Amino acid sequence: MFAGTTKRRKGIDPQTSPRLPRFSGIPVGIDISPAVIGLSPTSLEPSPVPIRPQPAAYGGEARAIALDPPLAIERALEPPRITASRKRAILKRSLETVPALIAITVISSLVWGPLFVPVPFAIAVLSFHAYWLWRAQMMGIHAFKGFLLLRKHKKIDWHKRYDEHVAAGKGPVRWDDVSHIVIIPNYTESPEKLRLCLDSLAKCEVPEKIIAVLAMEEREGAEGRRRAQSLVAEYSGRLGGIFPTYHPWGVPGEVAGKASNENWAARRAKEIVVDRWGHDIETLTITSCDADTVFDRKYFSCLTYHFATNPERYRRFWQGPIMYYNNIWNVPAPLRLPHAIAGLNHLGRLSRTLLRNVFPQSTYSLSLRMAHEVDYWDPDIIPEDWHMFLKCYYNLGGTVEVDTMYTPIYMDGIRSRTYARTFVSYFEQARRHAWGCSDIPYAVQHVIDHPEIPLGARLRRLWALCESHFLWSTQWFLVTLGRVVPFLFVALGVADMPDWFRYVSHWLLAPCAATLLLIVFLDTIMRPKRPGNFHWWLFPFQYVQWFGMAAITFFSSALPALDAQVRLALGKRLEYKVTEKA
Repeated sequence: MFAGTTKRRKGIDPQTSPRLPRFSGIPVGIDISPAVIGLSPTSLEPSPVPIRPQPAAYGGEARAIALDPPLAIERALEPPRITASRKRAILKRSLETVPALIAITVISSLVWGPLFVPVPFAIAVLSFHAYWLWRAQMMGIHAFKGFLLLRKHKKIDWHKRYDEHVAAGKGPVRWDDVSHIVIIPNYTESPEKLRLCLDSLAKCEVPEKIIAVLAMEEREGAEGRRRAQSLVAEYSGRLGGIFPTYHPWGVPGEVAGKASNENWAARRAKEIVVDRWGHDIETLTITSCDADTVFDRKYFSCLTYHFATNPERYRRFWQGPIMYYNNIWNVPAPLRLPHAIAGLNHLGRLSRTLLRNVFPQSTYSLSLRMAHEVDYWDPDIIPEDWHMFLKCYYNLGGTVEVDTMYTPIYMDGIRSRTYARTFVSYFEQARRHAWGCSDIPYAVQHVIDHPEIPLGARLRRLWALCESHFLWSTQWFLVTLGRVVPFLFVALGVADMPDWFRYVSHWLLAPCAATLLLIVFLDTIMRPKRPGNFHWWLFPFQYVQWFGMAAITFFSSALPALDAQVRLALGKRLEYKVTEKA
């Protein structure tokens, strides 16, 4: 049939891409577990396919096949394109170096400033001292204001105030409709520690409104499940509801820690409370807390009032002042000082009305609807509180704010098995908190991505974030060494500082002592009474420790912040470590 004939194959059209044979490989070694999906490296790769025509393999008679001359396919060489995702990655990596670069520049200026630019250096340091004086005075004034408001709000009957609001015809959400989901993330926490938190919920003014979620980690195994089941049985009749969730270990894209556990627990809580039990998502709040959190008995009645009466309830976080007083008398004396400063500084920030830029911290509440709108907590970050606020703020049009509730939240100070280990644990926790500097690239990217929010509002939040972290790593050096180092160089004869620098600096920083005395006074009257097992001869050390403030705050604040920022700049990542609070 084919004798004496030849068939010609059509040439390759230069305007048409050649059809290449497709190769498919079946990946092997796939583990289809609920937590991990992994692909082994033995999956098949496509082999290179030649474009030039090759002799055909044919099982029948051999015959001659005439082919057109091969055509050269010329492709214009395009410059490599940087994709949008690649640009974002480059921007993120660049911004991660900024906090450390600023810190190193500022700290090193204490050396090169007096040597090479003494007058500009003196002006810069004095400007910072003036700024620090303003901050110190504002902190003291607002901490005292917050103290007075705590005493005032302690006497308020929030249900009665709600009834007055209804009588005024303002039409809020019904009091009886509001319920509160409380997420309690924990890992290897003792039952005694969890009972302190659960007892505070059971003893509050509205325990029937509270649904506690024991956010357990699956990797604890049978012991964690036994502990959860025991606590559920113990508190099931004392709260509006209680159930455990078990966060699976090793989910791709997650970082071990509070955020990933909380994200899992919140999603399961929505499925159970809303989808299964039939609660209305519009009338539910969700509270993030720690295992050692002890709520004031008025916290949830106050939260019910604010949620029910605020027309912006779906765009609000609610934050109470956090005081580290649960075990303050068992904490080593040098660490009581940073705990006291941290608590009263938080109270001062929450009490501000002028130039207010507040972020939620550690234990806070928001509507379940808002959490659902933004797809809950991001599971791939470590410091979840400020990050969650930024996520809500930028993704919901810049309408989200933090409202203060003057109902205190009590937490543990750091106390480990040994004295030395306590200081290490405090350092590790402070470094983890300072790791919030990793939110700066996230916030900058959102400033770029959300032009619908007024530029001033976007930059105001970004500034508050940056200011906090830049000061965290540098202010100790500028305040403590800003006067000492320059005049050490003057004494050595290697620098010449202006005569007015010493006097102006002294008069700017001296009034800060008044704020320090006020903090000591407030801490003394707010702290729980000294327990009977606390020896009387140890009491004077409560005040002696303040004379060591410079050394204590260096190791408890400045150094951990520097560590975190340098790690971030070097591309290292931080592992979440559960803080020991014996």
